[in-house]
Amino acid sequence: MRPNIVGLCVLGLFTSLAASATDVSFRDWYPEYGLIFQHTLEQHCSADTSEFMKANMASAAVLLGIMPFALSVLGSSSEESALLYVIARRPLLTTLLLAGAPVVVALRPFEYKDPVGILRAREGRFYSFHIRRSWVILVLEYIVALASVANVVHVTYGLGVGVTTMILPDSSYLPGVWAGTGIAVHIIGALCLKSRLRLLTPKGEPLLQSELTLSADKNITVETVPETKQFLALSWLTSTSTTFHVIFGTLAFSSMQFASVRDTFGIIGRYTASVTVCRVVLMYELSGLRTAVDSISVVPSPGDDGQDPVDGLKAGPRVFTFAP
Repeated sequence: MRPNIVGLCVLGLFTSLAASATDVSFRDWYPEYGLIFQHTLEQHCSADTSEFMKANMASAAVLLGIMPFALSVLGSSSEESALLYVIARRPLLTTLLLAGAPVVVALRPFEYKDPVGILRAREGRFYSFHIRRSWVILVLEYIVALASVANVVHVTYGLGVGVTTMILPDSSYLPGVWAGTGIAVHIIGALCLKSRLRLLTPKGEPLLQSELTLSADKNITVETVPETKQFLALSWLTSTSTTFHVIFGTLAFSSMQFASVRDTFGIIGRYTASVTVCRVVLMYELSGLRTAVDSISVVPSPGDDGQDPVDGLKAGPRVFTFAP
């Protein structure tokens, strides 16, 4: 159950969702103007809607257009999700959290943070606490993640059958494509991080056991390796993909018609709820991961003598220890 396999399964779910939405377009509408649209479609197809309704739908399109960027501010970055994918080795939970919050945070090219920098950024902040009945937290995490996925699938399906996008009027799959490609971007980020490190401990732990263990209950030692051409390529692809995903979402959602401002508030609110609760779960796991990582050893690059720039001493691989 590698990250890419789990992610592909979820991508298949959104693809099926988009395909099924195409078959029932213009049969269901959002509630505020739904009766008017249905009456117009059945009785007076040639009659136009009122100017007020058109202005209202234009305002709704503006709100939907800024939604992808606004959600990216609330969501988790591909660097953070990669830690849960690769170091914590919880691909199923991570994929569910990403499916429940299919947004990305725009990254600058070639500025992909290393694991040391990300884990250090958590220093001095909240730490997960150990409890005897960890299965309670595990169950709650999966319940929250599955509920968020169900919410996103339902609202995305509703957009597919209840609106039309002016850039592709005959299609109903753009909302599903936006949600699915968001997961794909995070998977690329996980592959990028995987090319930069090796897990020294635990070795030989079954993936299912790792999946069903809280990050706070793990004991992990990580070794980072020098940057390679593969890492640089994946890093550039990840950062570029995040930007294009936000642009694509803005273009797709801003061209949607047949939803009112009131309907749009419900759409944005439901996406925001899923993104927020998934962010809380991911941050809880990352706080536990910091206590679980005993140390990160850094393998010097070829030609690097291991000299410490502070005291001028030479040493072997540098080791960063993280103690709560």
